[in-house]
Amino acid sequence: MPVDGREKVFLIIGLSGTGKTTTTFTTQNDSLPVQDDFIALMPGGKVHGTENGCFAKTFSLDPDFEPNIFRAVTSKDSYLENVYQDGAGSVNFFETSYTKNGRAVFSLADLGQYKDAASLPSADSLLILNWNENIIPAVAKLDQVQAAAYFMLGETTGTSAGGKAEEGKFLRVPGTNPFFPLRHGLQGNRFHELLDGHPMEVYLMNTGRVGGKSDDDRSKKVKIPTSSAIVKAIAEGTISWEADPDFGYHVASAVPGVGDLELLQPRRLYERQSRLGEYTAFVERLKRERAETLTTYRDLEPEIVRAAS
Repeated sequence: MPVDGREKVFLIIGLSGTGKTTTTFTTQNDSLPVQDDFIALMPGGKVHGTENGCFAKTFSLDPDFEPNIFRAVTSKDSYLENVYQDGAGSVNFFETSYTKNGRAVFSLADLGQYKDAASLPSADSLLILNWNENIIPAVAKLDQVQAAAYFMLGETTGTSAGGKAEEGKFLRVPGTNPFFPLRHGLQGNRFHELLDGHPMEVYLMNTGRVGGKSDDDRSKKVKIPTSSAIVKAIAEGTISWEADPDFGYHVASAVPGVGDLELLQPRRLYERQSRLGEYTAFVERLKRERAETLTTYRDLEPEIVRAAS
């Protein structure tokens, strides 16, 4: 992403259905996608790409919100799987009579514009995506130890992208399931080591909802334009931050292009709706469960275990 005459490189990780592809291919400041799947993060922040194709979830793919992906997915060279097609040959990404778990494979060339991974500068920022439905803010800024902890927690609410076995269930998958050949605790330590050698800004981003599930009219959706504005503001350094009293990370008090403070600070939504007891219960539960989860990785550095409790 070009900012003030230089390119900033974003890495985006998350479990299936958290919005990685959407975030990657949503344009901010004439940003260019590099790759949509497996990459290697090396010492010094060097990033290596591995493939020339993209793998996208197609359920509810909307040309108004995701024009780049829609154009590529509907190109003549793309491959579609589990996607509804009517008798006239038109696809319908909102039709779920068969399944929500539609997929598409397309080449980078189908996007029209992209960046060659071989020419990338070192990485600047890492976004850890989390599709949540309660008290996780649309964005939180993590220090390096917190980043290693949340990397290991790999939290999300499962969506249709993970199949019926995951949909609707709260998941924790260390490292959001990367390819790492050793024990999970060593994975967290290695990630922390990479950040020590090349500090990056790391952010936790909720791409789901705050305040409840989609059938709860008290809840609010974190929509694609909101997430896009957050990514742009991260790159430009225009977010105002304040310490969160419950989790120790920093939450946004102002983001250009985001007018709803309750998405940035969910506590405000729960307070306004007289649900603060519910909020407090979520805080206590998450702290307890996160600590219990991290202590199961016997190799993990103690400071990383403590960072999420």
